[in-house]
Amino acid sequence: MKTGTIYKKPAYKQAIMHLYENKLNSFAKDSYEELDIDTFAGNTHIIVRGEKHLPAVVVFHGIHAGAPVALEAMRELYEKYRIYAVDTVGQATKSAETTLDFKNNEYGKWASEVLEKLGLESVPVIAISYGAFILNELIRVSPEKVKKAIYVVPSGFANGDFLPSLSRLSIPLFKFHFTKKEKDLVKFMNAFFDEQDNHWIEFQKNILLGVKMDYRRPPLMSEKDTQGFTAPVFAMIAEDDVFFPKEKAIPRIKKVFSDVREIYVLKDSKHIPNESRYDEIAEKIEDWLEE
Repeated sequence: MKTGTIYKKPAYKQAIMHLYENKLNSFAKDSYEELDIDTFAGNTHIIVRGEKHLPAVVVFHGIHAGAPVALEAMRELYEKYRIYAVDTVGQATKSAETTLDFKNNEYGKWASEVLEKLGLESVPVIAISYGAFILNELIRVSPEKVKKAIYVVPSGFANGDFLPSLSRLSIPLFKFHFTKKEKDLVKFMNAFFDEQDNHWIEFQKNILLGVKMDYRRPPLMSEKDTQGFTAPVFAMIAEDDVFFPKEKAIPRIKKVFSDVREIYVLKDSKHIPNESRYDEIAEKIEDWLEE
């Protein structure tokens, strides 16, 4: 466990928190609650939407994306579910800047403690991109707490091939760090965004320039990790995902879990689909939650 700021300068943190609030207020207005709970990793911030009497669902967001981005894609579910969107510690969120170790299942222990302090004994969990690593760690530590596992463009099952990653990601990223030009940033983002807007361009710029990036690859899930885990599993895979290719991810998911109910492919989509696909994503997740 590592403490200390993840930001290179305070101005970058201020800019990212401003983008965080803008994203939240762009769709949520005042119809949300904010919780802060103390964990062994420090403060954990959670945004909650949906009435208290509704069934609970927990969401873990993609890397540095924050709870507002995860909630935006789930906005069709608020009338039927109470959604807890957790800000991951050690990332550009409102949670503590504590970076946890991949060893000793620290992320799983943190996620388990979060659910315990929320009073959630067994709950469906939606994991988006890097959030799948968090869900995998939770399954390793406390499988009984996961009622259903729903993965959306998930990490933790497959990694991109070297040459496509080099040409589509690494080289454009190196060029942007050298030039600091928006055109080079956009070229890098084109590899994994269907469509960029001003929010995402500003967000990626501040993350890449202002955050001490953690480039560790999440460990891949194995059959040993899921022994004793019998809850149903659902997954949504992007057809053109440079990070987690479907050709590798789909068979791996089927191999490591005993009860894979459905794997849905987002056609003609990169890792981060555009907003026009949110209804499609939410409708499929709602089907899975109701199954």
